Amino acid sequence: MKRIKVISPATSANLGPGYDIFGLALSEPYDIITLSKSEEGISISLRGEGADRIPEDVDRNTAGVVAREIIKDFDIEGGVKIEIEKGIRPGSGLGSSAASSAGVAFAMNELFNLNLSKLELVKYASLGESISAGFPHADNVAPAIYGGFTMVINYNPLEVLHIPVDFKVLVALPDVEVSTKRAREILPDSIPLRSMVNNVGKACGMVYSLFKKDLELFGRCMMGDQVVEPCRSQLIPRYLEVKERVRDLVYGITISGSGPAVIILPRGDKVSQVEEIIDEIWGCPLYNTRVGLGIQVLERD
Repeated sequence: MKRIKVISPATSANLGPGYDIFGLALSEPYDIITLSKSEEGISISLRGEGADRIPEDVDRNTAGVVAREIIKDFDIEGGVKIEIEKGIRPGSGLGSSAASSAGVAFAMNELFNLNLSKLELVKYASLGESISAGFPHADNVAPAIYGGFTMVINYNPLEVLHIPVDFKVLVALPDVEVSTKRAREILPDSIPLRSMVNNVGKACGMVYSLFKKDLELFGRCMMGDQVVEPCRSQLIPRYLEVKERVRDLVYGITISGSGPAVIILPRGDKVSQVEEIIDEIWGCPLYNTRVGLGIQVLERD
């Protein structure tokens, strides 16, 4: 094989009380990533949503770092050409950098027949995330690679748990900039014990609900975060107003990752009403999507 093209999906991390642990793969939006073998070196080209904001220098690009580390670790002769068509807006809270990292890890594995496991792919993809997050970070790359719902329960050694799920998701993307750095700085250094107990309980309820296929419970627990969402809601104008307006029309609503994206689990016959409220208040893009299968191969030759 000389060339491979993959779809690498958007992901939603945290999901309320699962801060830095829970992740969900989405069917859309997504990036399209093409890797081709070359004689030497790594080259990166970008186009699409926010491509002008992403460096093409290998050492400053999440995808470039992943390719560099894999080539080094496996003594791969020659190089690789990376072409990324961005469909996920950078800084959206939808795992834009993770899509690039995970997509390249997956594609390198296929292109060079490395036989890496999904967990090993997450390890490499998380190295790329260190460019944007400041440290190897797996809560977005894990669902991109595994699909469905994931939990990163340990980093040393890395442990990822996976539950395949399928349900409808709406994702609103307000036209506001939220810095990942600011979204982390705004969080408290310590929290009351009762808040920890609450969030652990709600997170447990979400996991239990997936096995019982109880979306009502999943959404109710997702909205029960007492630590992260109350802080980050300040960064998204009118978020609390939206949350109150749609409360009776959805199973759950919360901020996706650092934001500004907002993930919504609509009740089956209420989608159009939710869409009207989002359009009235934010007038922003709204993805009507589902939980996704993770990275998929489009072409190989």
